[in-house]
Amino acid sequence: MKSKLLFLFLVFTQIVSAQNFTEVMGTPFAGVAQSSIAFADVDGDNDLDVLITGLNLDAGSPGDRISKLYTNDGSGNFTEVLGTPFIGVEEGSIAFADVDGDNDQDVLITGRSDVGFISRLYTNDGSGNFTEVIGTPFQGVNESSIAFADVDGDNDQDVLITGIQVSSPVYITTARLYINDGSGSFTEMMNTPFTGVRDASIAFADVDGDNDQDVLITGSADGTGESSKLYSNDGSGGYTEVMGTPFDAVAYGALAFADVDGDNDLDVLITGTDGSEGVSKLYSNDGSGNFAEVVGTPFPGLMGSALAFADVDGDNDLDVLMTGGTGIFSFQYTGLYTNDGSGNFTEVTGTPFTDLVNGSVAFADVDGDNDQDVLIAGQDPVNYLAKLYLNDRVLSSSDDLLVDASLNLTPFPNPAASGNLQVRFKSTERNTVIVRVYDFTGRLVSQQEEFAVIGEQTLLVDIASLPSGSYFIQLENGKKLGVAKFSVQ
Repeated sequence: MKSKLLFLFLVFTQIVSAQNFTEVMGTPFAGVAQSSIAFADVDGDNDLDVLITGLNLDAGSPGDRISKLYTNDGSGNFTEVLGTPFIGVEEGSIAFADVDGDNDQDVLITGRSDVGFISRLYTNDGSGNFTEVIGTPFQGVNESSIAFADVDGDNDQDVLITGIQVSSPVYITTARLYINDGSGSFTEMMNTPFTGVRDASIAFADVDGDNDQDVLITGSADGTGESSKLYSNDGSGGYTEVMGTPFDAVAYGALAFADVDGDNDLDVLITGTDGSEGVSKLYSNDGSGNFAEVVGTPFPGLMGSALAFADVDGDNDLDVLMTGGTGIFSFQYTGLYTNDGSGNFTEVTGTPFTDLVNGSVAFADVDGDNDQDVLIAGQDPVNYLAKLYLNDRVLSSSDDLLVDASLNLTPFPNPAASGNLQVRFKSTERNTVIVRVYDFTGRLVSQQEEFAVIGEQTLLVDIASLPSGSYFIQLENGKKLGVAKFSVQ
C-alpha cells in the first residue's frame, strides 16, 4: 500500500517538461469542412467521446452534410455510433451542456441541413442515447455560433444563439438569448441589446471580476458589416454593451478567452476578416474588463479560422493552436504557439499538423495519459479532413507546482454517496482551477474547470458514475496543488 500511495503522489506532483504530437492513422473520423467539433463524456464511462459536424465529400454523394458521434474506449480508439437521431449540418455550431440537470451531457446542434436551417436540442439518457426535444423555442439558424452559460445565476445552463434566419423572403442576422428553467425548458429573453450577426463567434467569460458571465460576440451584421462587441452582465442576465472597446471588428473567425499572462483575469484572442484581410489580435485584460491590444505578437492574420487554448507542454500556462486562411488568397495554415507564462508566444516549428482552413479545433485528453491531445478538421487544397494527434509529452519532476496545505482542500461528505461530492478549499487568488479525480491505480477518471474567487468556497464534483472505492482528488490553483483522499460507498 505504501508503494501505491507513493506512486500516486508522484503522479500528482509531476508535470511535463517536453511535448510532441503524433498523428493517429486509421481513425474512423469523416473528413469535414465548415465544421464543428465538441468533446464530451456522453456515455458515462469516464472518457471523452466526440461529435463532429460539417460538409463531407465522401459520405455518398458530393457535399453531404453530416453529424457523427464517435465513442472512445478510453485509450483514444474511437467507434462511430450508428443510428443517432442527429441531422447532418454544415456552417453550424454544436455545444454540449447538461440542460436538464440529470448529470449527463445533452447537445444543441445548429446549421444548414437538408431540410433548411435548424437549431435542435437532443437530451441524453446518460448512456449516450439521444432523443430530440420537440417544440423548443429555438430559431433555426445557419452560419451560426452557440454558447451555453449560466447567465442569470440560477445554476443551470442558458444559451445564446447567433446566425442567419429565414425571414421570408429574405435572410436576416440574429442573436437570441434563451433562459433555462433548470429542467431543459427554454424561454427567449426579449429586448436584449445583442447585435444579430452571421459568420459569428461567441465566448462567455467573467471579464470584470464580478462573478457573472459577460459575453463577446464577433460576426457580420446586416447593414453594418463586421462587428466585435462586448456585453457586460448585471448578474441576472441583463446585458449592456461596453462602449469604446479596442477590438477590431471581424467576422468569419474565432475567439477564445484565456489567462495568458498569469495575472488571474481572462484575456482574449480574436481572429477573422476585417473586410479586407485576415486579423489575429491578442488583448490583455486589466482585471476590470478593460482590454488593451498586445502589440508584436507572432500570430498571422487569419480568416475562416479556428483556435483553442490548452497547456500542451505542461508548464502551467496556456498555449494556443490556430488554423485558417492567410493572405487575400486564403492559403491554408495551422500553427502551434507555446506561452512563456507571461503571454509571450513562440511558434513551434516542425509540428505534424496539416495546414487547413474552414475548420475546427478541439483539445481533449483522449487516451487517458493526462495530457492534451487535439482533433483538427477542415480543408486543405484538395481534401476535407479530420485528423487526431496524440500529445507524446515527456514527464519529469518539477518544483513549479507544489502541494500546498494552505488550500485546505476538504472533500465532504467523506465517505460520499453517489451524486455530487462537495469540495471545500481556500483560494488566495481569483483564477480558473482544475479539479481532477484519480482512482487508486492513478488513472484519471474525471476532470473539470471552475472559476475560483478569493476566500473559502465550495465546488461540486460529479461522482455519480464512480463505483465504490477509494479515490484521490487533486485541485490545481495557479502554482498550488491540493491533494486529498475520499471514498465512495
